[in-house]
Amino acid sequence: MADKTEGRRCPVCDHPLPVGSICPHCRARPARRQSHRAAWMLAGGALFVLAALIFWVEQLGGPDEHAPREFSGGAGAEPVPDATARPGDPLPVPFGNEHCVPWHVSKAEPPPSKNERYLILTSRVVDPHGLVLSGFSTECGERHPVLILEDLKEGDLRAAVDELKPEGVVVVGMAAYRLARQEALDLPVLFAHISNPKAAGLDGPGRAGVTPWVPFPPLVRHLLEVLPRKKPLAVLHPAGPLAEPARAAAEQIRKQGRKASVFEVSAEADLEQILKQATAEARAWIVFPDRKIIDRKMFNRIQVAAEKAAIPLGVSDEDHVRRGSLVGVGPDSHRIGRQLCHLAGALSRDKLPQGSRIFCPEYSFAVINNTVAEKLGYMYDINNIQQAKLYKWH
Repeated sequence: MADKTEGRRCPVCDHPLPVGSICPHCRARPARRQSHRAAWMLAGGALFVLAALIFWVEQLGGPDEHAPREFSGGAGAEPVPDATARPGDPLPVPFGNEHCVPWHVSKAEPPPSKNERYLILTSRVVDPHGLVLSGFSTECGERHPVLILEDLKEGDLRAAVDELKPEGVVVVGMAAYRLARQEALDLPVLFAHISNPKAAGLDGPGRAGVTPWVPFPPLVRHLLEVLPRKKPLAVLHPAGPLAEPARAAAEQIRKQGRKASVFEVSAEADLEQILKQATAEARAWIVFPDRKIIDRKMFNRIQVAAEKAAIPLGVSDEDHVRRGSLVGVGPDSHRIGRQLCHLAGALSRDKLPQGSRIFCPEYSFAVINNTVAEKLGYMYDINNIQQAKLYKWH
């Protein structure tokens, strides 16, 4: 019978070593078996790490799960509207010369009758998650046909209007409104997600909609809930239409018993001295950007100065929160869709109030960047904030 030792010997006692066996003399395992065992242990460890990684990624969720989480004070509390069932006087918003009328139309007016249909013209770019559309459908029903702007060819909207004969067109975004104006001229228009509806000519008969901006009084109220309460504030605003409402915002802050300094920015050359003075006088800043003076480039300079001095920034919108501010203020697109449904009912029954047809969002929220809050060492109890949306970016 052939010898199965293959000339190998035990590394411990030098006894002849059978293949695939432990040493019969000292019971030591052969080196090849030891390496196999180590390999299996490494493979098992790798599988465990991989499984843990997969679990972690699943816990993070897809992009939709990174949408802001919404809170309204205590657990289960409903958000509080910014207006009453009676329309108020127009309020300035932090965008040019634009204003909006505060009105809780969802309480004042019912939706359109069930035999009325509206053609919805929305956009994947302006409303990528379809929140305005879903809000309108939730409140007004699923009977309303939908067209996606990016899928349309020339004449498609006109053909749909001729076939469906809707009561009006709901447009989401400026491009959708332009197309509706071209191909559905005789129909009433309800609009959302248009930054400058007054300048675009939307404030008139046969029109009604919701601005995406939150007017100054609730805006300041939300910011003061989040910014440090014992620190003096600086209000930085561009020269021009926002100067007067910014000064009124500072007065609103002072009425809360807090110190507020106001700085008007008119040109980039002035900014260095303004930031130096604002840093000396205040430990939290509120900035009202625009697109002409405090544009993206100038805002970046303000933000860099604030970060160097560990000064929290409050802003007037959500976009600048995504860019690195601590807190901003914004509406909820789903609720704007629901609001449009009630505006459609009021429009069809001729129950809209006299005057402007541009309405404020019924509900507004503080928008907090948790990542910035952590860098600044702040911790927030959401039960102490009336209404908030929380973002976290990595």
